[in-house]
Parts: sequence; structure tokens; C-alpha cells
Amino acid sequence: MDEQRYIYSDTVLDFVRASAEYCRFLEGCSESGADDFRRTLCALLPMVYLKAALLNAPDAPDAYVSPHVTEEDYNYIRHSVAAVLGPQDDYLDVQVEDFKYSEQPILRTVSENLADVYQSLRDLVETFREGHEEAMEVALADTLEEFRLTWGDALLAALRTLHNLQNADA
Repeated sequence: MDEQRYIYSDTVLDFVRASAEYCRFLEGCSESGADDFRRTLCALLPMVYLKAALLNAPDAPDAYVSPHVTEEDYNYIRHSVAAVLGPQDDYLDVQVEDFKYSEQPILRTVSENLADVYQSLRDLVETFREGHEEAMEVALADTLEEFRLTWGDALLAALRTLHNLQNADA
């Protein structure tokens, strides 16, 4: 399948739709209660992960796509999530590279993990919204590379923490 057709394939468009839903939810999360927030993300995060895992990165041209998410956007999402979760935002992580050099678990926050995922996905969604095919190819390739290297793990760490919080209340 040629690259232009691939960016319009059902699997790619499903991933972009799931990404847009995730971004839309986080942008309005300040209106959610902690229970609804956890419940919704425990459904959305596996869907986003699965949609990304099903994709192959296209052979994109060697080009640069300007980011859409600003530092203010990132901080807005991070602070909104932290406000919804309150003290439940913090968690101890033993599954990070830094743990090899420490006897103590590393303190992380769900809000930062979700904001990291948001940044990558929002950039992809906005590039697809603009509709420039070469930029779409590059953005998809970049997003899938970031999935492999960073935000896939951040998503799983946030999901694990939210899952534990959701089930602790049950």
C-alpha cells in the first residue's frame, strides 16, 4: 500500500479518532469528578494503546513538522489532571531506568504522564486536521516512534495507576 493511501487507511484513521477523543476528554477533564475521570481513562487509554500498537510507521520523508502543543497547553493539561486527581496524582514507579541507580522507587505523577501522551497525540491530530499529506506521513511516523520510545510507557504507567485507584474504591 503506498504511503498516501496508508495515512487514509481504516487503522490509521481509527488511531487518529481515538487520539482526538483522548485529547478532547483531557481538555475538558476539569469538569469531571475523580471517579468519572478514572473510569473514562481506564477505557480510553487501552483503546489508544491498541490503535497505536496495530500500526506500522510509514516510510515518511525526512522532514520536520512544527509542533502544535505549546508549553502553556501542556501545563494546562497537566494542571487540570492534577487538580482532578488531587493527592492521587502521585505514584511510586519502580519500572523506570532511574530505578537501577536507586534503592527507592521514583516519584511520578499521572498528570505528567497523561500530558506527555496528550502532547504527542494532539500534535498528530492537528497535523491530520490540516490535511497536508506529507506532513501527515511525517507526523504519523514521529508519533509512532515517540510511542515506541516514550509515551507508550507513560500511557501504561498512568493506566496501571488509574486502574489501581479505580479498583481500590470498588
